[in-house]
Amino acid sequence: MATRRSTTLHSVLVFVSIKYLTISTVPPEEPFLFGRIEPHELGIFRCVLRYGYKDSRSECEFFKEMLVNQLKEFIRNDLLKPNELADNNEVEKVDEEMVQREVGIVDDALKFGDVYLMGENEMMASKGSSFLKKFAINYAYNWLKRCVRQVYEVFMIPRNRLLKVGMTYEV
Repeated sequence: MATRRSTTLHSVLVFVSIKYLTISTVPPEEPFLFGRIEPHELGIFRCVLRYGYKDSRSECEFFKEMLVNQLKEFIRNDLLKPNELADNNEVEKVDEEMVQREVGIVDDALKFGDVYLMGENEMMASKGSSFLKKFAINYAYNWLKRCVRQVYEVFMIPRNRLLKVGMTYEV
């Protein structure tokens, strides 16, 4: 079932991490910080999404639209950097063709749909732990974790487009 939903993973992959800042609001043109992951041909990007403590969380569709637009802008700026060594028209034409090709790849991937991969962790007390530690971690910590709203609920990500990847920590 997960492979049916993950057709876009092979063309464009964006790792998004969320960072909460100690400022009230982040300017609307600055919440996304993009970077490329080597090699460039794979179409893998990293993105830091910054929020202030008064910023409202975006709905899923609006967030996706903002992310894609900012990604396209990053691709344009990244590939059309001024090149001091070569200043002829052929280099500019080749760079513009590369920009159009990469933006086209992003548009094509968007037509196939999107999948959200969410990291999830679980804490468990090790087998040799005391009763108090087992109770604190296995019951109290996990109960508190369930009481807090999940990230996919905050960003209103549809459950049919969510793929969770998890890890269990034994302490």
